[in-house]
Amino acid sequence: MKIEDIKNPELKDHINMIYMHGENQNQAAIEKIENEIRDYIKNNYLIISIEEGKPVKIPYANDGEYIVPAFTDEHEYTMGMQYFSLNVMDENKEYVIEKLDYFKKLKEDPNFLGYVINIARVSYIINTSLL
Repeated sequence: MKIEDIKNPELKDHINMIYMHGENQNQAAIEKIENEIRDYIKNNYLIISIEEGKPVKIPYANDGEYIVPAFTDEHEYTMGMQYFSLNVMDENKEYVIEKLDYFKKLKEDPNFLGYVINIARVSYIINTSLL
């Protein structure tokens, strides 16, 4: 599978809808969309940022917690790499095209908070409860 073949407009729509419902404080709608995201990511491929064959870990707090960047499509990946370059994090970064359960051991790590989808734009953390 090639990076240009990866398209996930439905996931991007879900993320935008969660933000909209969040602004309206509509928790029931957010939970419904999160369930749709859970089903969607089980069946669809994303671009996961790696370094030396392992997922890139971005520190999220001072106590060892981290998130892993993933992208919905080639454009978002390119923008994410530009974002990384601004933060001097772009060296040695590669990607794999896989489902989010590809790195199964991540879910077992108590410091793993989830995947951050499309870090350079309207991003969303798919936390471990959705995996």
